[in-house]
Amino acid sequence: MAEANQTAYIVHVSFLDEEVSRVPLVAFYAALTETPERAVALVRQAVKSGAAVTLMDARLSQSTAQAIGLMPDIAMAL
Repeated sequence: MAEANQTAYIVHVSFLDEEVSRVPLVAFYAALTETPERAVALVRQAVKSGAAVTLMDARLSQSTAQAIGLMPDIAMAL
Protein backbone atom coordinates (compact mmCIF):
# COMPACT_ATOMS: atom_id res chain seq x y z
CA MET A 1 0.00 0.00 0.00
CA ALA A 2 1.31 3.45 -0.89
CA GLU A 3 2.30 5.83 1.86
CA ALA A 4 0.86 9.34 1.66
CA ASN A 5 4.24 10.79 0.61
CA GLN A 6 4.97 8.20 -2.10
CA THR A 7 4.46 8.62 -5.84
CA ALA A 8 4.49 5.98 -8.57
CA TYR A 9 7.12 7.35 -10.95
CA ILE A 10 7.52 6.01 -14.50
CA VAL A 11 11.05 5.52 -15.80
CA HIS A 12 12.14 4.90 -19.42
CA VAL A 13 14.99 2.46 -19.98
CA SER A 14 16.86 1.83 -23.23
CA PHE A 15 19.77 -0.48 -23.85
CA LEU A 16 21.68 -1.35 -27.00
CA ASP A 17 22.56 -5.05 -27.15
CA GLU A 18 24.08 -5.53 -30.60
CA GLU A 19 23.88 -9.32 -30.21
CA VAL A 20 20.09 -9.02 -30.12
CA SER A 21 19.28 -5.98 -32.26
CA ARG A 22 20.77 -2.94 -33.97
CA VAL A 23 17.96 -0.91 -32.47
CA PRO A 24 18.01 -0.11 -28.73
CA LEU A 25 15.72 -2.26 -26.60
CA VAL A 26 13.18 -0.13 -24.70
CA ALA A 27 11.25 -0.80 -21.49
CA PHE A 28 9.26 1.19 -18.98
CA TYR A 29 9.49 0.68 -15.24
CA ALA A 30 7.47 2.03 -12.33
CA ALA A 31 8.81 2.71 -8.87
CA LEU A 32 6.71 3.72 -5.88
CA THR A 33 8.90 5.92 -3.70
CA GLU A 34 9.31 9.36 -2.10
CA THR A 35 11.48 11.11 -4.69
CA PRO A 36 12.11 10.94 -8.42
CA GLU A 37 15.83 10.49 -7.74
CA ARG A 38 15.11 7.40 -5.64
CA ALA A 39 12.90 6.00 -8.43
CA VAL A 40 15.74 6.37 -10.94
CA ALA A 41 18.19 4.76 -8.51
CA LEU A 42 15.87 1.78 -7.95
CA VAL A 43 15.49 1.25 -11.70
CA ARG A 44 19.26 1.53 -12.26
CA GLN A 45 19.72 -1.29 -9.74
CA ALA A 46 17.16 -3.44 -11.61
CA VAL A 47 18.56 -3.11 -15.15
CA LYS A 48 21.82 -3.89 -16.95
CA SER A 49 24.78 -1.66 -16.35
CA GLY A 50 25.10 0.87 -19.16
CA ALA A 51 21.37 1.19 -19.79
CA ALA A 52 20.04 4.72 -20.32
CA VAL A 53 17.58 5.45 -17.50
CA THR A 54 15.35 8.54 -17.80
CA LEU A 55 12.57 9.76 -15.55
CA MET A 56 9.32 10.39 -17.44
CA ASP A 57 6.93 13.28 -16.78
CA ALA A 58 4.01 10.84 -16.34
CA ARG A 59 3.01 9.21 -13.04
CA LEU A 60 0.70 6.34 -12.13
CA SER A 61 -2.37 7.05 -10.03
CA GLN A 62 -2.58 5.41 -6.60
CA SER A 63 -5.43 3.20 -7.80
CA THR A 64 -3.40 2.00 -10.82
CA ALA A 65 -0.31 1.39 -8.66
CA GLN A 66 -2.41 -0.71 -6.29
CA ALA A 67 -4.16 -2.55 -9.14
CA ILE A 68 -0.85 -3.73 -10.63
CA GLY A 69 0.60 -4.63 -7.23
CA LEU A 70 3.34 -2.01 -7.15
CA MET A 71 5.28 -2.30 -3.90
CA PRO A 72 7.17 0.57 -2.22
CA ASP A 73 10.87 0.86 -3.09
CA ILE A 74 10.84 -1.91 -5.72
CA ALA A 75 11.22 -1.19 -9.44
CA MET A 76 8.71 -3.09 -11.57
CA ALA A 77 8.79 -3.52 -15.34
CA LEU A 78 5.54 -2.44 -16.97
